[in-house]
Amino acid sequence: MIEVVKVQSSDEGNSKAHDILKDVVDNGTLLAVSGGTSPDYRKMIVEPSDILPGVVCMVDERWGTPVHVNSNELMMETSGLVGYLDKWGVEFWRILKGKTFEETAISYNTIIAHLFSKFKKKIGIMGIGEDLHTAGLFPNSEADHSPHYVVYETVDGEFGQRISLSLKALGQFQNFIILAFGEEKREALKKLLDENENDMQKYPAIFYRKYKAKSYLITDQTL
Repeated sequence: MIEVVKVQSSDEGNSKAHDILKDVVDNGTLLAVSGGTSPDYRKMIVEPSDILPGVVCMVDERWGTPVHVNSNELMMETSGLVGYLDKWGVEFWRILKGKTFEETAISYNTIIAHLFSKFKKKIGIMGIGEDLHTAGLFPNSEADHSPHYVVYETVDGEFGQRISLSLKALGQFQNFIILAFGEEKREALKKLLDENENDMQKYPAIFYRKYKAKSYLITDQTL
């Protein structure tokens, strides 16, 4: 189920995300973080300096060498999030380890299975694309119905080789904070909230509306 949180700007949205995290995250929480243009981890977590989960992991990644120029983990480095977590002794699990595409996914699947067994509370910070993909889960993708926690797949478009938590993995979470800013996201968000649209293979992000966990959709768009 989704609660829409309307804001005036991305800055206000990331501040609102902080406020929600402050309420739902504690040292027994697995916090999963996504890349993309909407999350600003410096504003959301680093500068307030009062969000301390038990562990942090990546939701998805663009495969390549560790900390490559287009990687989500580089975004975590430059935002200051990795340094913040190091300062407070919070473990941060990356995806890229210099292994092959398949080996990377298999290794991360083992890590996620271990973290899921250790942490009962799981919170995800997510984004949504204009095609209603979320994380590395794209329309009509095999990854949308995988039996594994982590999937790897080559999809159309830029940064085609993706490693991502699967819908099976996301089904273990208690809360999601979804950030989506800009006019270009408006039609996708309207479709996300349309009760007549229920095909998660075609529109993976519909998962957030149909799943029992509470999701907070933070947006500057009027829907």
